[in-house]
Amino acid sequence: MSVDVLRRSPAVDAGSPTSLPGYLLLAGTHRLRQSKALGILREIQRAPFEPAESVRRNQLRRLSALLAHAEQRVPYYRELFRSLGVTSRDIRTLDDFARLPILTKDIIRDRWRDLIREDVPLERLHRHHSGGSTGVPLTFYRERAYMDASDAGTYRNFLQCGWRLGEMVAFFWGSNERLQQMSRAEFELRQRMRRMYQFDPFRSGAAEMEEWLRRWPRLHATIAFGYASTVARFAEFAEAQGRRMPQLRGVFTTAEKLYPPQRRVISRVFGCRVYDLYGSSEVQNIAAECPHGRMHVNADFVVVETVGRGPASPLILTSLWNEAMPFIRYRNEDCADLLEESCGCGNNFPLMSLQVARVSDNFVLPDGRVVHGEFFTHLMYGSEGIRTFQFHQTAPDHIRLWVVPDGQAHAAARSRVLEDAVRQIKALTAAPLTVDVHETDAIPLSDAGKHRFTRSDVSG
Repeated sequence: MSVDVLRRSPAVDAGSPTSLPGYLLLAGTHRLRQSKALGILREIQRAPFEPAESVRRNQLRRLSALLAHAEQRVPYYRELFRSLGVTSRDIRTLDDFARLPILTKDIIRDRWRDLIREDVPLERLHRHHSGGSTGVPLTFYRERAYMDASDAGTYRNFLQCGWRLGEMVAFFWGSNERLQQMSRAEFELRQRMRRMYQFDPFRSGAAEMEEWLRRWPRLHATIAFGYASTVARFAEFAEAQGRRMPQLRGVFTTAEKLYPPQRRVISRVFGCRVYDLYGSSEVQNIAAECPHGRMHVNADFVVVETVGRGPASPLILTSLWNEAMPFIRYRNEDCADLLEESCGCGNNFPLMSLQVARVSDNFVLPDGRVVHGEFFTHLMYGSEGIRTFQFHQTAPDHIRLWVVPDGQAHAAARSRVLEDAVRQIKALTAAPLTVDVHETDAIPLSDAGKHRFTRSDVSG
């Protein structure tokens, strides 16, 4: 890839001595991964600033293409259209679209194979998992093209604060065993090439954060991105240590609710605006805050509807990019209010006011190590023989794992998963730690009527 080509790209500030070398590393990494994210970014970068009518027209065009694809290649939707006595061509407006039945988590669990496109072998798709308010994990599939588009959407969110492609991102996200087994040199090279330097919320006690502070000046990050609670805790830790942090262009939080005190401490310590992003495992890139602090629906990625009107209206989502397993009019159990007003930032994507109830507790271990709750849920998602679960920390040295078995057919597989989960949890600390496993018929919901996969009675 030549420098002339880079200078012609609207997504690259080739005049910057900082962004160009980083962009060459980033572009090389995407090429090695055969990712098309940077090309997709060039196509979508200006979409939010098109006239409002063009935004609506382009959304409907993408929706029509998705419906035609689903009718032709996805057994569940082909059957659905036939049962309704319509074809995808009959859906010409969003009002027509709103008459289609809602897709629920129960339907996805029962008909998952029929919801996957039939012209692509299952082994070529990527398997993913998520939870839900009922507490029963959901399994679904994506193609590589969807994941590339998701990366492009994330980059577009970053650009609005003045970040340039190739500049380093401080990435607060959970690691996995493969990353942990890398040598320090291999890990550093990987982070520098990807232009996202990862800080692990699964291992984020005082000792780890002190190490993060030592690395930070050498990182030269211009933005931060990741779990809201971990970024806020790191900001609080730096402030308590009296450390003056290099100022960032923006901090982007996601994956969990961002509370006002967290927003304030992040903004104060890093000297920048905090942008809250909203997405889910099942449907990504749903909405993003703009520089005016308003949340815009990414209309070229999703169609967002609500059941009823008002601030606590259940969301109905349609991903416009996932052709592997289309989620069309999917109820994801979060709530929001869709707004009719416009924003003065120049972004003509529609506005929403978000009410999200997802909470993931941090666990504080006997040695002071803090582990983000997502570490525990990742141990269990997609496991055979387990219908649902909850990790409950009752004391620093005691964690109780509640499991609702899914029949006896997979008892041996369930036993192996539970043994491995206990092993990985105890490996988090050298201090004595008791992990009890208890089977039960049901796990009580929270006062808000939601299932909590992680629950800690230990403050940290």
